[in-house]
Amino acid sequence: MVGAALIGAAVALAIFGVFRGLAIASLRIDRDALARPVAAAFASGALDVEASWMHGNTEIGSHQYNDCLILFQAMDDRAPARLRAISPLSVPVDTNNSCAALHGFASGQVQPPTRFYHQYLHAHTTLARWLVPQLGVAGLRGLYKLLATLLLLAGIGYALMGLARGRRAHEAGAWLAIVVVFARWFGLESFGQSLGHGPADLVVLAFLLFLARGSAERPLGEGAVVIAAAAFGALTMQFEFLTGGLPLGLAVVLGAVPLALSVDVGNGRTLLRAVIAFSIAAGATMIAKLLLVAIMFPAGALATIEHQLLFRVGLEQAARRDTAVGGYEFVTHLWAGLEGMASGMHILVLGSLAIALVAGGWGYRRLRVSADAGERFRATALAASLLVPPLWLVLFWQHSAEHAWFMDRILTWDIAGGMALFALALRQPASE
Repeated sequence: MVGAALIGAAVALAIFGVFRGLAIASLRIDRDALARPVAAAFASGALDVEASWMHGNTEIGSHQYNDCLILFQAMDDRAPARLRAISPLSVPVDTNNSCAALHGFASGQVQPPTRFYHQYLHAHTTLARWLVPQLGVAGLRGLYKLLATLLLLAGIGYALMGLARGRRAHEAGAWLAIVVVFARWFGLESFGQSLGHGPADLVVLAFLLFLARGSAERPLGEGAVVIAAAAFGALTMQFEFLTGGLPLGLAVVLGAVPLALSVDVGNGRTLLRAVIAFSIAAGATMIAKLLLVAIMFPAGALATIEHQLLFRVGLEQAARRDTAVGGYEFVTHLWAGLEGMASGMHILVLGSLAIALVAGGWGYRRLRVSADAGERFRATALAASLLVPPLWLVLFWQHSAEHAWFMDRILTWDIAGGMALFALALRQPASE
């Protein structure tokens, strides 16, 4: 297990170094090179100065706040490059409409107070600096959405070919269920083009495709799985914007990795190593960022990160626009947020989730009763992974309620995993 931890740390530091190099190099890009496509985006309607949130919008996306926030961070060059390479400047803390702040800043009409945004690694901002001058805002969104589409189509294609060939057919059936669920219930029509959600979504979909494609004809080896899980963890943290990447990633590793392995009771060790590699890589990536903040910024910089963490789990109150959340708000906001998974179709989402959990429970029971030890282990890991998203929503209950309209998307895994359990159980004879 020490080896898996070392692999996770090594892969994380390598990826961290690459993104830090990209961030430093991106700071050479002139502010005007970003301001021009941003102004064009406001003129064309690709950015809306009046709306930070556009729930259910499939053209420019639901989450304008994050898009404008990232573009503001990419553009604001009013601090030394050595500091902005670690943490970008951001809109003022009490800004309710980041698009209005971005519009004023891009046109030279507003010079808001400088504020460093330490809480994340902001790889989205680095990509925006590089790509927006080349593609424009609409072009970058289109690229993200196209890549997500291609990953999903490839996953569906590989799963269908696996079913047609008859090799690892039930695994192929499970993969087909997972990919189709992500294509329908992950809300990509509303979030796939987002400058904040898009890159993180691509990381999840790419890892799923790696597992599905790699195990199409024969099980994957332990080394490949552990290294891939480490890269998955590091990239997830690079693009994590508290939009659900970490809990979804952990659930995917726990539940999907066994599908790519042989049906062997000894796979428990491989899965544990993969979970350790993912977790250590994500943790090491964040620690590297915190060390740079501690070295390069005043001591109070770390206190803002600590405060945000305590606030998001409800242990502190924020002296700003965020409001207290109680049990009623938690439940009602989570219900309303289901629209993020399928716009305007709450009943479809809730019904699909219920059906998937019932079907998955049936599949788990059948596998536990009828399968050999290896099958039972795989079923147990997949069933356990279904607990991760709801537990995360409860643990970070303040954040979950305030941002349910995109945090609910992590429940996609519960639909996918339940359907996958059902598919795996179809080859087992009914118990007497």
